[in-house]
Amino acid sequence: MKTKATILCMTYNHVNYIAQALDSLVCQKTNFPFEIIIHDDASIDGTREIIEKYEKKYPNIIKAIYQNENQFSKGRDILTDFMIDYIQGEYVAINEGDDFWIDENKLQRQVDFLDSHHDFSICFHPVKVIWEDKPCFESIFPDKKYRFNKEILTIDDLLKHNFIQTNSVLYRWKLKKEMWAKKQVLPCDYLWHLIHAKYGKIGFLPQVMSVYRRNNAGIWTGGLETDNWFLKCGIPHIRFYEEIEKNFSVDKTKDKLLIAQNTIKALLKNKKFSLLKDMSEEFSEKWESFIDFSDYKMINKVKKLKKERFIYKIILILLLLLLIYLFLWW
Repeated sequence: MKTKATILCMTYNHVNYIAQALDSLVCQKTNFPFEIIIHDDASIDGTREIIEKYEKKYPNIIKAIYQNENQFSKGRDILTDFMIDYIQGEYVAINEGDDFWIDENKLQRQVDFLDSHHDFSICFHPVKVIWEDKPCFESIFPDKKYRFNKEILTIDDLLKHNFIQTNSVLYRWKLKKEMWAKKQVLPCDYLWHLIHAKYGKIGFLPQVMSVYRRNNAGIWTGGLETDNWFLKCGIPHIRFYEEIEKNFSVDKTKDKLLIAQNTIKALLKNKKFSLLKDMSEEFSEKWESFIDFSDYKMINKVKKLKKERFIYKIILILLLLLLIYLFLWW
């Protein structure tokens, strides 16, 4: 039988969690074949060795991709750069290596829903959110209010905010490489949701069928607040808003401005001048609007940077002219 569903699992340094994650995936009870594609982004804590054992134990289900160098830190998009070409399923589910499923019928239940509702492109459910260092903060996401008290939703609802936790989703798979940005985008999962919501309605199932684990090492810990977050995620988050504007005809100017100004401040404060240059070049048409003209320190530092860039360009032009002269003279 043809593979009907693909489960994508992205992992990095999840040695304490990956076995629980994989156990929760391989135990799914279905009346159709499914596959698990797992990408290990050069873990250094023993995660890879655990994956290799599961790959040997379940060779007909698990397909692993191993990196020797961390690709996320290079700005690569893990799904579209490394995983998308291996997907065989009509439907795609996602579970990162530190999360896990808690219902062995989850995949069957969601596939049954999409099989019987052809005008739907997404199916999701609530998840249990646990904090490793704050056990009393356990919760269920999303609550009824956050999903607008609806069980059938549309892209218009999703554009207001993201109410779909990634390891709860099942897509009627539509994503192609050419639909995706050429550079790293964050949050990529929200953009995946939106792209698929263009093709049909969004269905909500009431069962809590997975667990989303939060901890201080998570990429969204300190999101929109700390310098460290803006250094890592600021530029990819601006790209996210650019993609939203381009694909869904919405205005995200205020959101981009807020992220951009805080990212510039973090880059200047931490002397990440090469990243600041890259940012100014990538968003050259909007760069002036990103500057906070009420922040005199920012203005002075940016002016100094622009002056350095101008001098650097002049030197390059002079060197080029010198090379041309020498070439013609010889």
